[in-house]
Amino acid sequence: MHASLRIISELPLRELWDDRGPVAARRSRDLSATDVRDLLRRGPVSFVIADVGTKPVWIPPAECFAFWKGEVLPHLAEPAQGVMLEEMPGEYCYFASEWEAEGAPVVVLQVCH
Repeated sequence: MHASLRIISELPLRELWDDRGPVAARRSRDLSATDVRDLLRRGPVSFVIADVGTKPVWIPPAECFAFWKGEVLPHLAEPAQGVMLEEMPGEYCYFASEWEAEGAPVVVLQVCH
């Protein structure tokens, strides 16, 4: 199957890919809001939205700060804590994890809805 047609079939992800194919990256840790802020203080990151039934959505590093403030921060759940989706805006949340890759750090946002 061509990478541009591949969709996410289960979470958590075991590997990352984009329309060109597999991305050399390895999951390293779960992230809290403080952890993501610390990464952003060091420079741009690549956010990847991971939702079952869709392709990974890559947010370019140039857009990461606006995306963080407008979309991620209001919906970010803390690792290993329960979440009441009805208390979240839009009744969905993200669980974040850091993936080690070449270039900008990668933050995968696993969607829960």
